[in-house]
Amino acid sequence: MLAWLKVVRLNYELHSIEESADFYQRCAVACGRMVGSGERLVNQLRRFGLTGYEVKAFLALLEIGEGTAKEVAEAAGVPKSRIYEVINSLIEKGWAVAERGRPTRYRPQDPEVAVRGNLMRLERELDELAKSLIDELTPMFKGAGKEEVPELVIVRGEQDLWRRVKSTIAKAKSSLAVALPVIPEEVADTLLPVASIMRERGGSVRVLVGNEVSESDVRMLSELAEVRRRELSFGGGVIADASEVVLILLEPDKPRPKVGIHSAHSMLTMLAQTYFDMLWSISQPVS
Repeated sequence: MLAWLKVVRLNYELHSIEESADFYQRCAVACGRMVGSGERLVNQLRRFGLTGYEVKAFLALLEIGEGTAKEVAEAAGVPKSRIYEVINSLIEKGWAVAERGRPTRYRPQDPEVAVRGNLMRLERELDELAKSLIDELTPMFKGAGKEEVPELVIVRGEQDLWRRVKSTIAKAKSSLAVALPVIPEEVADTLLPVASIMRERGGSVRVLVGNEVSESDVRMLSELAEVRRRELSFGGGVIADASEVVLILLEPDKPRPKVGIHSAHSMLTMLAQTYFDMLWSISQPVS
């Protein structure tokens, strides 16, 4: 093991890491040890945030077990003027450990500890990045092409109705009331993530479904919201934050909506909310 690693070290002194990766594999095979693709190993270490010199230094530490900065520099082929910077970075990233003494000696961190520690760090960084992006982009999204909701507009056509239903659902922040005789897939694709987010934030999501909605869809919804079932032959609608409503009107014996009302009028929204609350109170809870 030590012999072929030394060959790799000498090769690192003469070639770039990319060139060394292929040589690393050939050395391993020549010594009768299949350790995997050298290029893959180098790329994997780099994906965890290690630089070229840091990869060299970490592999050198694995080879020699421990050593002074000078010994690590010589083993890794890293310029002595850079070795303290490289080793300190490895320590900060959790790949190496410093042992007290004169002079200070360094050893590699247990690879499993290093990998898992860096995985947790990357997850935290990604989570922070995600929150930052959401905070930065959400106001831009709300302002981009924002649709002004009139006090009252008559909506004609099923496609435009479902578009307005989805748009209203997506705007909900604290409360969402939904009453739909059917739930098209395109509406479910908006309703489910919004309900999940609102539940995490402690919001209220109540969904009243018609008898035509399948049991599997009802079970999926009930994991994210309060769900009740009743006959909704007249139509339905959605109310977001008690401030915006889309009402869907069904014609007799026609299951697909063609006409509806979209409004942000406070009186109409209040009446719609009151009617929904009444229907909710007399509807059958889904077990």
